[in-house]
Amino acid sequence: METTKHKSRIEFDNNVLNYENQHLYLFESFSGLKIDHLVGYDAIVLEANDADFTRIILKKFRSHSNPEFYLKPIFLINYKSSGDPIIEHLHDGILVSFDQIPEKVNDIQELFVRSTHIDNSPSGSFEVLLMKKILNYMYTRELRSFKPYPNLNSAVGFTYPLLSINFEPFEETKVLEILDWAQKENLIWPDFYDRVYLCNSCGAGHLSYREICPSCDSANMKSEDLIHHFPCGNIGPISDFKNKVDSVLNCPKCNKALRHIGVDYDKPSIINHCLTCNEVFQDYIVKALCLQCKTDSDVQYLVSKNINVYRLTKKGRNAATSGIITSEYGGMEEVFGAVDHKTFNTMMHYEQERIKHNTSQNTTIAVLHIENIYDLLRKLGKSKEKAFITELVQLIRENITPADFINISNPSLILICMNDTVSTDALQLMQKVNDKIEEMVFNNFNKFQLVMHYKTAPLNTEGAFEKQLQELTKAVTEQHD
Repeated sequence: METTKHKSRIEFDNNVLNYENQHLYLFESFSGLKIDHLVGYDAIVLEANDADFTRIILKKFRSHSNPEFYLKPIFLINYKSSGDPIIEHLHDGILVSFDQIPEKVNDIQELFVRSTHIDNSPSGSFEVLLMKKILNYMYTRELRSFKPYPNLNSAVGFTYPLLSINFEPFEETKVLEILDWAQKENLIWPDFYDRVYLCNSCGAGHLSYREICPSCDSANMKSEDLIHHFPCGNIGPISDFKNKVDSVLNCPKCNKALRHIGVDYDKPSIINHCLTCNEVFQDYIVKALCLQCKTDSDVQYLVSKNINVYRLTKKGRNAATSGIITSEYGGMEEVFGAVDHKTFNTMMHYEQERIKHNTSQNTTIAVLHIENIYDLLRKLGKSKEKAFITELVQLIRENITPADFINISNPSLILICMNDTVSTDALQLMQKVNDKIEEMVFNNFNKFQLVMHYKTAPLNTEGAFEKQLQELTKAVTEQHD
């Protein structure tokens, strides 16, 4: 590209665009596919008239492990909407001409400033590393939520662009696993969007549904109405009542014409005839053939999976600047005096049944959210984290009855089941617990002040306990946003 001088003081020189102190690189289709040499540029202007090329380059940047690449401002020029969710949702703006570059300078500078706030401490597991990338990107773009988009190229039929570009299309089930992990870690909250059914062998969602014969598993069958002739009581397939002369139905048993449905006859059901084994039956079997792994399953054995819109929690919004500490780091499932999450849920189901059959009994569930506990745990260091959590549980146990049980699989969320306790008494107990914990931490950890919130609710015997717990947890963690 020849060197020219633009009237808006934009300088062009060999695909480099300079405006004031900003250096942008014009990435065109003949530029190749390598991006490593672009680390020093403030932004990328991507020639986007070829959808396949645009998708490849966007994926290279956004899936990169280095924030210098995956946070890079990218603007599209000469772009015509392709409907591809990867392209539509992973750029920072569309340019009609280079004259608009001065308008984007403030955006580029703001993205850079926000990127300097990000915590770059080494990440632990793959899940932490990947979610940290997503949260960093969302923080710099000031995003609070992300949603799924229908996509034929996805193994499950939906894609989450920002997360999915880190996987191949056939690996989309791993995206759902990452999201489940992030939800468990209280980084995101789900809002139901849709439901899909996945292969119980490989997790793929491209399934071929077939109605098959219960005798030979063949899909080669035909269905026809079953006719019930009122006067003589004859019941048979409609083909037995048809003739080759006209469209009038005639009963093969009494030879009377069937003229008025509901008066002379009705159609109570449908009969199926297998053209492979000649079997006649009313109820067929529905199977789903996975087009990826070829497993043929009865539909009742498919895996039902919710597809959700996800919103960031407080912990998720703060993770970009303060890092991610997971509940797995300190073996919270083994804290003395507490039960693990699975056991807690099982006991709550038993408790629901107990109070359902004894309406005079009252059980209350309480959720205690310690908003800034991770700030304290960082100060304590790894060696003292487990001991502190154990001490916290013991302090709670001293203020509740021996029959009550606690779950603390996530350090910032403590769940308590208070048996035979009405909600008003539970509120007083939680206030006492709250005050005791604050006092203990303040006196023993250099006047550190915990920020805590709690809510209680009577255990509902109608509906799933998990849903009630999720709603209560959501209310207490989001109440001070």
